[in-house]
Amino acid sequence: MNAGISDIVARMAELERHLERALLDEVEEQRRKFLYVIERGKVAFEPDACAEHRTFRQNLAAFLREAPVKSLLVAPLTYSLIVPLVILDVWLWLFQALCFSVYGIVKVERARYIALDRGHLQYLNAIERLNCNYCGYANGLIAYAREVAARTEQYFCPIKHARRCAGAHARYQKFLDFGDAGAYRKELAALRADLRS
Repeated sequence: MNAGISDIVARMAELERHLERALLDEVEEQRRKFLYVIERGKVAFEPDACAEHRTFRQNLAAFLREAPVKSLLVAPLTYSLIVPLVILDVWLWLFQALCFSVYGIVKVERARYIALDRGHLQYLNAIERLNCNYCGYANGLIAYAREVAARTEQYFCPIKHARRCAGAHARYQKFLDFGDAGAYRKELAALRADLRS
């Protein structure tokens, strides 16, 4: 990677660290504003906040009556995605348990990616809570799967593609340039060792 790109990547990493700190500060501000804490990994609202939230909850009959018919018709297809998602989840657990252990790759911590906290929001009715948890699970699982795949790619083939690909994962910038055979032979062991820490 040339010096200009390396510099940009380093600045991006620094900006990401600043962004992470700013986001943590923002979350703290939101916790104070909306009167909740996280105790032992669970969200707990103050009683006054819970009472206020319940006044905003739409009952199920009204929710279903106001839902677009098209949405109700495609809901079974939407929810059917849970089957391949659960299979993927189980498969990723098995893959990491077996393959990552053999390769010496640090396992991806699933809990860092899947957050099912929106079910604690008292202003959501049962269907809205189900929808929020479903989306949190699906998107978190895909992010978790992406990190498992990224670590696997870094172990087996940490080479950039010949053309630019949209949505490259965070590990991609460390990969070796396409066509640089010498760097591949020289740096593959170091890229693999990076996965052990």
